[in-house]
Amino acid sequence: MATESIDTSSAYKVDYTSENVVNAWQSKRLHMIRVEVGDERIRKALAGIQQDPVVTALASSAALQPVGKIDLDGQISAISNALLGVAIALRPEEAKSRAHPVGHDPDHKSVVIIGSMALGWGGLSPRTAHHRTASMGITLAREWQDRGYGGEAINWMLDWAFGHAGLHTVSLSAADFNQRGIHLYKKLGFRVEGRRRETIYFNRGWHDEIEFGITEHEWEALRQRKV
Repeated sequence: MATESIDTSSAYKVDYTSENVVNAWQSKRLHMIRVEVGDERIRKALAGIQQDPVVTALASSAALQPVGKIDLDGQISAISNALLGVAIALRPEEAKSRAHPVGHDPDHKSVVIIGSMALGWGGLSPRTAHHRTASMGITLAREWQDRGYGGEAINWMLDWAFGHAGLHTVSLSAADFNQRGIHLYKKLGFRVEGRRRETIYFNRGWHDEIEFGITEHEWEALRQRKV
């Protein structure tokens, strides 16, 4: 019995030299490193960042307190189990152009990690994967803030979420006292989707949690492309 010939051709042409493939792990100034539990360079960098109470207050709604080994273990585990959890590092050429803050390698021989970022913190359940949605969060060392790295990193994560992971919506949240973060999220295209009143207790006061979201279609419009 003759078998029918199966057409294996495709009208879709993959350009392996396109920027979103060649630079899949990096942006203009940043390089993303997958967070793994046993990576000591990442552990050391994140431990230093989390000991800054200002960074901790803006990145987490947990009661403000020094971060210990158990806390750090839990954080690294949650980031590594995320849909995508990365350490944010400077690309070599960017590291050379920047003076290192105290405590970093002045010879630029080691990777300069400036923060971390997670999409789907702790991991996503297969039972809800069909919704194609995930929340994200970012932590950036204070000495590396106000240089545009945060926005660059978030834009990279959005491109990965919609362009590679096939998500339909991405969300994040911020306390109302994090005005710099709120301004940045709006600037990047996130829309305010809700306000949970007086759900955050901090520094003897009650604060609202602002919820943000961006859809795949909004991202496409911002990038002026259809993926």
